[in-house]
Amino acid sequence: MIATRRFAATAAVVLVTATAASVAASFDVVGGWAAVAVDDLAQLATGLLATGCCWWTARRATGPDRRWRLAAGFGAACWSTGQALWTWYQLVERRAVPSPSPADAGYLGIVPFAFVALLVIGNHRRSDSPDALLDRRTTSARLVLLLDGLIVVGSLFALVWTTSLGALVAAGNPSSAAFLVAIAYPVTDLVLLVIVVVLGADRKVVLRPQLRLLGLGLAALAASDLAFAYLVSVQAPEVPPLANAGFVLGPALIALAALAPAPTATAGPSRHRRSWQWAYLLMPYVPLLVTSVLVLRRTAIGDVGPLDAVEIGCGFTVFVAVILRQLVTIVDNTKLVLLLRESERTLRHQAHHDPLTGLANRALFERRLDEAMAAHHRDGTPFGLLFVDLDDFKAVNDVSGHAHGDAVLERVAHRLRECVRDTDVVARLGGDEFGVLVEGVEEPERVAFRVLDALGEEIGASVGVVICSGQDPEATAASVLVCADKAMYEAKRDGGRGLVIRS
Repeated sequence: MIATRRFAATAAVVLVTATAASVAASFDVVGGWAAVAVDDLAQLATGLLATGCCWWTARRATGPDRRWRLAAGFGAACWSTGQALWTWYQLVERRAVPSPSPADAGYLGIVPFAFVALLVIGNHRRSDSPDALLDRRTTSARLVLLLDGLIVVGSLFALVWTTSLGALVAAGNPSSAAFLVAIAYPVTDLVLLVIVVVLGADRKVVLRPQLRLLGLGLAALAASDLAFAYLVSVQAPEVPPLANAGFVLGPALIALAALAPAPTATAGPSRHRRSWQWAYLLMPYVPLLVTSVLVLRRTAIGDVGPLDAVEIGCGFTVFVAVILRQLVTIVDNTKLVLLLRESERTLRHQAHHDPLTGLANRALFERRLDEAMAAHHRDGTPFGLLFVDLDDFKAVNDVSGHAHGDAVLERVAHRLRECVRDTDVVARLGGDEFGVLVEGVEEPERVAFRVLDALGEEIGASVGVVICSGQDPEATAASVLVCADKAMYEAKRDGGRGLVIRS
């Protein structure tokens, strides 16, 4: 890890040098055996540079930042070993490199270590996120990620197989070992690139600069792997050094990933975050669409031969993965809809009910009182309003504490509910004040006496009762509530533990 300004200068030097080596070998700046030597040695030099940078910076790093560097360093060391063997074959023994060869083991050795490095970077995530719901990693979310990766890898591998790799394998009539080596390069390249894309869409990953550079390095290696396979499949007389540019730039970018300065904790703009989310959502379908278009084109021009086992296997695997992904998505969406509906019900309940007692709050009580008054004026439906205030409740809080006072309020609420029907409304109007709305009852004072008897066992209460049975066009919900409040205070002035009834 180096400072930002020094890193910019170092990156410029490394990339210019790596590019110059590729250009020199590709555009006849040097030719013949010298071009091969420059190309091979440049690849080996950048591989060793990546190994050294990863291990050198790992000494001063800690935690995940150290672990991914160690893993990337071992991967670069394996790749460099493979390149050293390749260079030995070409420059010392001056003969064609056999396939498979020990060099392939070295080249492919970078894969497990790069996989570990990417997983370490992916698991080093910020805990705070504005998209907490989207960032949750449920079992179904992990399954979707797996299926997405399978769709992408299967689609791109089918594309590579039909365009170049299949012809290469068929022309060479390889042994089982050679066949496995031939398909190992594109498959492992695609798997690593899919992981990079998935992690790149996760805005909570901390080591984003390191992830980008490491991903670009792996992409450069994959591009040269693909170019090499294509040139061999079309029986090109030689592989031009330009096709190996990714083998020079890839390790150089991995070295820069190790040298990149630690990221600062800044949140990106919401528009940029949404674009990454859209890219992530569309990720599995883009390569599938490209492969489908290629198949349709081949069908349209008549360039369709019998499908081989690999094409059949890839097609069936991708088809099953797409179906499973859609089923998982449908199930997840159904669960999400149910969750949203339940959340809406919870929010509506919380908006109209007291959180301590579960009774209706003042807003809901006043709305129901307005409805009862409208029905009374329209149809003459009688109703009674009880305003209940606990006696000496302040002393309960002062002597026993607020926790005990809350427990008393909960028991009072329970007793009030037992005194009325399910269709009646019991509300906590605030503090130790309660309201009871009894509709369609000729004698609501009986309910008031039941309330006094029930609360007398717990704590005394003063009750003001207003009975609306006759027609009074001037009466309103607010005036009735004020009248019940005054009646309650009159009962309290008379010594409490009683009721006053107004008509």
